[in-house]
Parts: sequence; C-alpha cells; structure tokens
Amino acid sequence: MSRVLALVSREIRSQIYQPVAWIVWTLFLLLAGWFFFSLVYQFIVVVDNASAYAEMMQNKEMLDRLNLNELVVNGLFGNILLLFVFFVPVLTMRAFAEERKQGTDELLLTAPVSAGEVVLGKYLGLLAISGALVLGAVFYVGVLLHYGDPEKGPIATGVLGLTLAAAAMTALGFAVSTLTKSQVVAAVGSFVLFLLLFVVDWPAESTEGVVRTTLKALSLPGHFQGFAKGAVSSVDVAYFVSLAALGLFVARTTIASQRWRTP
Repeated sequence: MSRVLALVSREIRSQIYQPVAWIVWTLFLLLAGWFFFSLVYQFIVVVDNASAYAEMMQNKEMLDRLNLNELVVNGLFGNILLLFVFFVPVLTMRAFAEERKQGTDELLLTAPVSAGEVVLGKYLGLLAISGALVLGAVFYVGVLLHYGDPEKGPIATGVLGLTLAAAAMTALGFAVSTLTKSQVVAAVGSFVLFLLLFVVDWPAESTEGVVRTTLKALSLPGHFQGFAKGAVSSVDVAYFVSLAALGLFVARTTIASQRWRTP
C-alpha cells in the first residue's frame, strides 16, 4: 500500500508542478461559471415573464410550475459533463505518454512494484486531479444552494453522476495514454473516444431491435441523465464502473506487456 501511495503522491506532484493542470482548472471554472450564470440569468428572465403573465391572468399558481432544478441545475450538470470531454483528455494525456517520452518509464517498470500497483497509483493520482473539476461544479451548486432553494436530492445524485463519469473518463484517458509516447496523440485519442461515447446513440432513433438497444446502452449522456434528475440506477452505476474497469484493464495490460519487453 505504501508503494501505491508513493505513486499517487508522485503522480499528483507531476501534475500540479506543470502549468497544464492549472490552465485546465482555470478554464474549466471560467466556462462552468459562464454556463452557470447564463442559466441563472435565463431562469430570472423566465420568472419575470411568468410573474407578469400570472399577474395578468390573476393565477399565481402558475409560478409553482417553475422548477429551479429543471431550469438551472440539470442544464449546469449537462454542460459540465460536456466540458469533461474536452478537459479530461488534457489532464490524462501526460499520465504515461510523458513517462515514455522522458524515458522514465523504464525506471518505473524496473522498480519493485507490480503493473497493477503502477496502474492503481497513477490512476488514483489522476483521479485526484480530475476530481478537482467535480469540485468546481460543487462550488457553483453551492452558490445556488446559498442564494436559492433547489431540491437537494437531485443535486446530490447529479454530483455522484459527475464523479462516476469523471472516474470512468479518467481511466479511459489513462488507458489511451499508455498506448503512445505522444501527449498530443493521447489527448486527441481520448477526445475522439469520449466524443464517440457522446454521439453513439444519435442514429438510434432510426434503427430498431438489438442495434437500437446497443447504441443506447453505450451512450454516456444517456446513463448520466438519471443522476441529474435525482434517480440512481444500478444499470447506470454499472455502466460507469465498467468503463473505468475497462480503462484500467487496458492500462494494466499495456504496461505489463511493456515490462516484459524492458530488458
């Protein structure tokens, strides 16, 4: 366990001592903040228009239909999930590609640690870095909780969904990084993979049967929607856990095979 913790610490230090992570965190906060305040502004406009209409119709019960979670929180979570597609690849691209480029992978592979410990240590370190993106989302939700009165249940499940999505995407991005020594190739490869998971169900409506079911089952946003609405499904949880397990399995297999080739 101490060797895994040492690898976790090493990975976190290697990330935070580089400007890339700080740039990603800053850009993420700016863009997430833009989405948040845009959604809040739109909600205020909708409330003002609805208030005027309700007063004209002398029916104030119309305002009860406006839901802060549906109009702001759901949109914010969906936009943040989309931002993960762009920012997680940048955070994971250095994970192993940089080790190969600098030649430090040989030191790592000849050290008295197993391939599983290397994968677990680096993954947990990366997860701490990408988890900061989830904390950014929590910050804006906290602002909404302070000044508004949204339902807390869907917010909790939405944050859980973002955490699972970040864990799955970090594992997949790490796996792609083990396949190349180019950071650019790793980032582009991860981005394309995430984009495919986002759009894979687009042609589902024009298909039927097993093909339609399969396309919908592979959709990442499709498995996230339930979390944003306050519903936690075991199928959705299993989907993200399976993606994370697949990514870690590929990373371990790649590193183990490279260890065998290392003299």
